[in-house]
Amino acid sequence: MENGKEDSVLLENLKPGQKILIRNQELIPADSRLLKGDAYIDYSFVTGESQPVKKNIGDTVYAGGRQVGEALEMEVTTEVLQSKLTKLWNQDNKDKIKEKSYSTLIDNISKYFTVAVILIAVTAGIIWLFIDTKEALLVFTSVLIVACPCALALSLPFTYGTTMGVFGKRGFYLKRTDVVEKLSKTDTIVFDKTGTITKSDGLKVSYFGEKLSYKELSLIKSVTRHSTHPMSSAVYEHLKKYYHEKIKDFRELPARGVIGIYEDTKIKVGSYEFIYGNDSGKAKQTSVYVSVNDVPKGYFTVENRYREGLSEIISSLRKDYELHLISGDTDAEKDNLLKLFKDEDKLNFNKSPADKLNYIKKLKAEGKKVLMAGDGLNDAGALNEADVGISVADDIYHFSPACDAILEAEKFKYLNKFIGFSKTSMKIVRASLLISFLYNIAGLYFAVTGQLSPIIAAILMPASSVSVVIFVSSAVILMSKIKLS
Repeated sequence: MENGKEDSVLLENLKPGQKILIRNQELIPADSRLLKGDAYIDYSFVTGESQPVKKNIGDTVYAGGRQVGEALEMEVTTEVLQSKLTKLWNQDNKDKIKEKSYSTLIDNISKYFTVAVILIAVTAGIIWLFIDTKEALLVFTSVLIVACPCALALSLPFTYGTTMGVFGKRGFYLKRTDVVEKLSKTDTIVFDKTGTITKSDGLKVSYFGEKLSYKELSLIKSVTRHSTHPMSSAVYEHLKKYYHEKIKDFRELPARGVIGIYEDTKIKVGSYEFIYGNDSGKAKQTSVYVSVNDVPKGYFTVENRYREGLSEIISSLRKDYELHLISGDTDAEKDNLLKLFKDEDKLNFNKSPADKLNYIKKLKAEGKKVLMAGDGLNDAGALNEADVGISVADDIYHFSPACDAILEAEKFKYLNKFIGFSKTSMKIVRASLLISFLYNIAGLYFAVTGQLSPIIAAILMPASSVSVVIFVSSAVILMSKIKLS
């Protein structure tokens, strides 16, 4: 908008200081400041939270939000490439950083194994030169052949690989094998709320107030049927079993409510102010108020529906891990969540994506090994920063690019078992390493003492590798049937 005229421009040509017009249901293209209009911004694309957020004149409205209501006039404050939404997409630099600094147990062992074997072979060969020169070369050769770094090297990748396969068949997909080890070291778990511990496709609706007749409930359903507002849709779904009546004179007042008339009955559904004519501070969050012929009747509460088995999961994890919750949503459900998490200090609400990221950094600075479970783009920074980031996805093709693992939403109830089994996998790794060491010690003993020919050593060397592979693969599969059943 310039000099009272409107013109369409490409996103890439939007510049700070320009005024833009945003209509109902249009996306905010760049971080902007509200100049005129009643702004109710739906950030569900970014945060997963469906309830619109009210913004006042002068407030900053971030890119990615959708206006629900009248047209807005805004002033662009940040170029599209520097907007908050763009920064969220560009937070995934985890792999490059962590791959450079990551060192496995096998890497550390391998530094010394080859040098030690060569020293033993040379020392044994020299000693045998003074005992039997004919045996010296055979002993030297047998030591080099029978000492098998392959058995050590195969322990880790085959255990991790088999574990990844076991997890994948059960709806838990890891990006890299090293995630198994990182998962086993976790001591702190941070949960996002909306879409992570709550169902993204289900809301719990309850009614409080004067008893409504069947006809009144049918009319409420009929009126809300015409609205696409998340709260109206929730009430409509709740009343789906009632008859549908043909409503006349339907009107929707953005961010306030809906009105409809059937014969001589007027139904109003919406905010407290819309129904009572004032805002006395009695309004309840996540509530939809109802009046019949301008007489207030009561209200519907719309609450998130928690994932199946959440209480059992939290109770189980609380025994061994420090649990936190961090959400961009309000604290409307704080009382319900406090019953689960028990510690009010670890419940965090109204947090921005940057707040979530900084929260994870703070925990890591305290020396904690952090697992973050989230779902939306707003969790990308926190997922990326955590030692292990798990994206809980109702659709496994829709997930945060910053995660280390994807967990099917319906398998969320097994999260504690997946974390527990990662520890079992590490025990199998240690057992296989012990077997490999015992084999090498026994083989070196017989080779150094001249009791092992190079031919027999050549047979034992691959046999040891095969035995280790069979052991770790069988152990992981067997234990998964016990631990993950």
